[in-house]
Amino acid sequence: MKKIFCVLSLMLVTLAFVSCSKNSPEGVIENYVSCVKSDKYEDLLDICYFKKDLTDEEKAQYAAFLRDKMGPELKKKGGISDLEITKVDMAEDGESAKVSYSLTYGDGSIKATTDKVVCIDGRWKLNTGK
Repeated sequence: MKKIFCVLSLMLVTLAFVSCSKNSPEGVIENYVSCVKSDKYEDLLDICYFKKDLTDEEKAQYAAFLRDKMGPELKKKGGISDLEITKVDMAEDGESAKVSYSLTYGDGSIKATTDKVVCIDGRWKLNTGK
């Protein structure tokens, strides 16, 4: 009986993680904003698509660059207080999309932007164009 309970519990936990997955065009933007808000630029790079894989050194350099560029700007604006996805334009092939969204900052300012995302090997990623 204990074994059955353990197996069922494990299956439920696995199902919960899978159902909460943010593997969608909107989810990539949500993950991006979450990484920026929590100063996790290395994790941010994991959800970005680059034409060639980054070495550990390149990844560290990109993360430092993003931290130096975005960190002070975010601090000056009071951080990100809200994200609103306003539109998703999916390509006909279903392998790319343009996601329009608005970021509201702690100082009340709002920035509307659009980013391209691509589906690579079944995972949605932010397209860096690099």
